[in-house]
Amino acid sequence: MRGMGDTTAYLRRGIREIICLALFFFTFLTCEYLFDVRIAEFVPSSEVVIYESIVVGASVIGFFVRPFLYYRRPQTIDATSDITGVLLVSALLLMIMAVRFEVLIAGGLVACCALGYCGSTAHANLARRFAQTPCLARAVAVSYAAGILVQVLNHMVMPAGIPQKSVLIACAIALVGLLHGARRAKLRDEPASEFEIAELSVDASERGARWHDDPEAKAAFQGAVVRLTVATACLTGVFAALNAGLTTSHAAGAIDLGDWPRLLLVVSALAAGVLYDLRGRSYMNIIMTCAAMLSTLSFFVLITDGNGGNTLAATIIFYLGTGFFVVFFTAKFAAISMYARWAYLWPCMGRVINNVCSILVTAPAVAIVSSQNVLAAVSVVLVLFVGIAISLLGQFGQDGEGEATHGGLALATDDLGVSCEPGQADTVPLEAPELSFDDRLDGFVAAFGLTKRERDVLEALVVSDGSVQDVAAALFLSRSTLYRHIASINKKTGASSRVALINFFWSWTPQD
Repeated sequence: MRGMGDTTAYLRRGIREIICLALFFFTFLTCEYLFDVRIAEFVPSSEVVIYESIVVGASVIGFFVRPFLYYRRPQTIDATSDITGVLLVSALLLMIMAVRFEVLIAGGLVACCALGYCGSTAHANLARRFAQTPCLARAVAVSYAAGILVQVLNHMVMPAGIPQKSVLIACAIALVGLLHGARRAKLRDEPASEFEIAELSVDASERGARWHDDPEAKAAFQGAVVRLTVATACLTGVFAALNAGLTTSHAAGAIDLGDWPRLLLVVSALAAGVLYDLRGRSYMNIIMTCAAMLSTLSFFVLITDGNGGNTLAATIIFYLGTGFFVVFFTAKFAAISMYARWAYLWPCMGRVINNVCSILVTAPAVAIVSSQNVLAAVSVVLVLFVGIAISLLGQFGQDGEGEATHGGLALATDDLGVSCEPGQADTVPLEAPELSFDDRLDGFVAAFGLTKRERDVLEALVVSDGSVQDVAAALFLSRSTLYRHIASINKKTGASSRVALINFFWSWTPQD
């Protein structure tokens, strides 16, 4: 496990991605809160959460549109992104100023759809930066905690009304601007950017064809996706039921969800990030199962006395559990995206599943909470918890080591639920046992006609777990010079990036 200094370095290098995701979380959650407040002016408190789930569900459209354009219509991304930014700000202003029910609904739908588009980009950028590092969950946790903290400070410090809403508009503009700037930086092809982007890519070509051409590996990926989808859906059911009860109480004025309870999200998210990253994320499933168990108990607390003091206890447990849940599904889907063919799509799939399932379960949850039907509530929540336990713990303890190394990259084997030891998930051994490292290096250099300096660069790349900057410093080279050497080696070997080069080196044999 890496030290605190390495973690700080990782987070510092990915600060732009962390800020973008934090702005998305703040804008999305504040937009949702604003909609709740405004819609309560037009409908009974019991219907607020239903309309909220429908409007938030519109974000799924944006989450899917951005990856589709990325892979199928890349030439339209710039124009679409500019239009989306304008629509987002306009829709937020429409929500703020709406005096009719239909106008408010239209503004909420457009705003959430545009936020889904921006959120897809923010999630994918963070996955590209951190999916191959040992601090993925902490990066997600810092982003989520920062977004929540800004929301809390906005409510507590800024005067109510126009000032708070101005902060929302400003953060929405900042989110669009940062994402637009990141896109422009790629298009400008600034010095060394091409190689840096390739290095951070989590596309299937970077991970090697074995994850898609090998039936066993492909089955492992598909099984992991199914288990994670079921777990996320069941967890959403539990948390949506809690959210339905608490949102109804908030709309009725029984409890305020705008200020202090959200501080619990900050604490729980940061704690989740630290705990989830232990031993290469090997304990994520069991930790999330324990948090789900507490949340299930809090739902029982809520329905036993929906109008009494037990609402406070349910609120505390709900927010503590929600922090663990958001970091869980965001980090999990970001991690498995590095095995996917459409890697840009998968980092936001946790949010997509969460929003879709919320639409499906919100109305039944409101009915159960309103009726105080304890038997129905116990039956439904127990079924959901059994689904959570089976999907999350079904593979627990079968993996042996929680972390395996692929071509110098630390991967959490628990992300796919299978062992990544040579001869199991990988059809090509990472290092042929009959070759020592020096023999392999000498043979590789001779086979592809590498120069002495290129040999030094290659050796540093395959043995170092540091960043490109660290490798350049160790070789007393500038980053641009190191990138030129990497480009030359890639050209001679046919590799597409630094990651692909490292994978090829460890799978290479003299007869190749």
